[in-house]
Amino acid sequence: MLLSYGGTIGIILLNKILEEKISLPQLKNKIINKLITIIKEMFIVSISANLIIFPIIVYNYNTISLTFFISNILAGPILGLIIILGFITIFISIISIQISKIPASILSIFIQLLMQIANFSSGLPFSKIYVKTPSIFTIILYYAILTIAIYLIRCRGRACLCPIRRFERILLNKFKNKKLQKKLIAITSIIVIIFQIIKIIPSNLKIYFIDVGQGDSTLIITPNHKTILIDGGGSETNENYDVGKKTLIPYLLDRGITKLDYIFISHYDSDHVRTGYLQ
Repeated sequence: MLLSYGGTIGIILLNKILEEKISLPQLKNKIINKLITIIKEMFIVSISANLIIFPIIVYNYNTISLTFFISNILAGPILGLIIILGFITIFISIISIQISKIPASILSIFIQLLMQIANFSSGLPFSKIYVKTPSIFTIILYYAILTIAIYLIRCRGRACLCPIRRFERILLNKFKNKKLQKKLIAITSIIVIIFQIIKIIPSNLKIYFIDVGQGDSTLIITPNHKTILIDGGGSETNENYDVGKKTLIPYLLDRGITKLDYIFISHYDSDHVRTGYLQ
């Protein structure tokens, strides 16, 4: 539900702005121009929605997709038909279940087609890239920058009554001061050096016993920030449950770990090594 609300807000806030900013050359063929316009509109709607829900997806699912617009363009028209046919089927079923089977059979075909598009899109390169869980501060910063960007774009070209536009001009005038520039460079350099020193300073040895159900899995983070995984877990009773995909990978990404330095397998019992993402 959060993704639905976020996507709707994104379309309301960003769709018009992106339509004004993205322009395509007009060709002589009217049919091709109409087709290009439709694809452009669907692309803009997709981008508008994803700009808002992007942090939510990364935070909850630890994945990003660089091919989402392809699936949205292919699935968009079909999804509209599915919704219409779904309502028609529901209304007819109130009168007669037997008659409602006719639109329901057509609806089933479109649903199967939608599933095929989903399977095709998921198989494309870069359709699913795993990333670590962002901090709450990073998410707040993302939305703050996006909000300011939207506000500035909407204010641009109008009379300078917008307080952020006035602040922007004052800030630009200040940055022309060479002494201020040197101070900012010095402060930025000090902050960067401090963060680098913090990374170099060894931390304490950390050992985590990961709950992978029946099996065992242990994560060790050394004082020099080396990551070691001992066993990946698994199950002898439920072979369809991928512990690596559904438990281990999310656990590591939640702790900001995107690469393991060492992996050790204690023995080859299925409850220790039956992890598809490690095999």
